Amino acid sequence: MKLLLGWRSISLLSAAGLCLCSSISTAFTLSLGSGPDVSYFVLESPNLGQRLYEVSYTYNSVTPQDAYFLLEQVLVADPAVSASIVNFGSAASPNYLVTSITFDSVMEQNSSASPFTPFWAHWVADGSAGFPTASPVAAETWTSGSGVSSPYRLIAPGSWDALFYSNGSSVPLTVVPEPSACLIFSIGLLAYGSKRRR
Repeated sequence: MKLLLGWRSISLLSAAGLCLCSSISTAFTLSLGSGPDVSYFVLESPNLGQRLYEVSYTYNSVTPQDAYFLLEQVLVADPAVSASIVNFGSAASPNYLVTSITFDSVMEQNSSASPFTPFWAHWVADGSAGFPTASPVAAETWTSGSGVSSPYRLIAPGSWDALFYSNGSSVPLTVVPEPSACLIFSIGLLAYGSKRRR
């Protein structure tokens, strides 16, 4: 049997190839925790690249978790990453600040000299301390956060937080869905198109 590829098949194969190529450069993704609800935490720096963590947990609207909870889950689950964190508040009312993150034996720490950059800047998808639902589908959706601790940043299912080692004015890279879904969709379209022609 001779395989003939029409322009539609070639287009679909090209799209599948692009998706496969993009999957090579996708951010590291780690799913962790347990529970029916999910929030997302991104670490980004020249040394780390971009690491996306899907944190599963059980949401409680009476006592919601904060972004520091997400960071704690990340540090426990990912042995490649460690952090130095200072509490500028009290034990009863903490105000945590990440001063350095180490990955692969390379430490990136907040600058102590003027103009005090780079540093670990906190970003959120919707910019509020309340109960976010937005996803960072474009770079413009990231806004500067006001801190990872409650009451400065409470999380809810679907919330996004990031720590980005930068000058504080650059937003984290856009987080995109895993391209493997695009690849599967393209292959499905190709199979469907070839089946219809028979």
